[in-house]
Amino acid sequence: MSRPLFSAFRAAFRSGGAPFGSRAAPRSAFNFTAGLGAGAGFTFGARRASSTVVSTSTRSTLFRPITIILAFAPILCGYLGVWQVQRLKWKLALIEEIDHNLTKAPIALPDHVNMSALPDFAFRRVLLKGHFRGPPILQGPQTRDGTAGYHLIVPFDRSAEGGSTVLVNQGFILTAEGDAIREGRKPVPGLAADGGPGEEVVIEAMLTKVDNDAKSYFVPPNQPHDNQWFWKDIPEMVEWVGGEAAGVQPVLVDVIDHGDSGVPASMRMAKGVPVGRPPTIELRNQHLTYVITWFSLCAVTTVMLGLVIRSGRTKKIPKRRPFGRG
Repeated sequence: MSRPLFSAFRAAFRSGGAPFGSRAAPRSAFNFTAGLGAGAGFTFGARRASSTVVSTSTRSTLFRPITIILAFAPILCGYLGVWQVQRLKWKLALIEEIDHNLTKAPIALPDHVNMSALPDFAFRRVLLKGHFRGPPILQGPQTRDGTAGYHLIVPFDRSAEGGSTVLVNQGFILTAEGDAIREGRKPVPGLAADGGPGEEVVIEAMLTKVDNDAKSYFVPPNQPHDNQWFWKDIPEMVEWVGGEAAGVQPVLVDVIDHGDSGVPASMRMAKGVPVGRPPTIELRNQHLTYVITWFSLCAVTTVMLGLVIRSGRTKKIPKRRPFGRG
């Protein structure tokens, strides 16, 4: 660089004058400013304001993924908490109904059951007189004490006493026994050896509660042509054993096993004898725990949401200073 040109630049920095005449300085990122007074000098980004504040608004905070998740979490947890409260009320009412009905003495099942009044007699002990007849229904898989098997459901004919035929769940049998009955290799308990109607008997049973939602999404459909029943579809079972034309009503009762024989249930199952249900019913009631859990999660996520929003509002962003003298 020549000496005269170097002297011109030095004079511009010292005096603030224009080394190349009075022409305005170009507007660029790096600008040698001349003729602007004593405060002029070497600046970066002359087109920017002398001071800038970069801040995150409350709106941008609300649309962050964590904020959106925390906004929906209290709503979902609160909804599940309210739902569990409703389930708790339902379970308490059901337990009270069961305990009330189990304390009552057994009653004779009417010859022709009033189907509209049947739900009011759920879990009532009843007495039936008649005889078993085919065909048997194998409903399962079922488990009892960790052992796989079926529920053996057989039509119970009460026509000799002027009554209708109903379905009777004799109880639990092992898988091998059920398969042998389905294939005709073993006789059906309660029926004659040739498969005809059995002898007249009196049984004590319990009326079951009709569950219209007994089939869940994961349970396969029943296959009546193979006598495979994965869930208790009572109307379809009734049609399979003869239906209304054969005097069969859509009523299902479970035989009660009082254990009076003194023979353990495992030994009776091994001999192919169906084991009925116990005379008592124990229902788990964990809904209060679920209520506390969901409402606690609702409160915690609500507090977390408030803290996130508050931190977004109070966050301080430092000013960006100009690069140079200002």
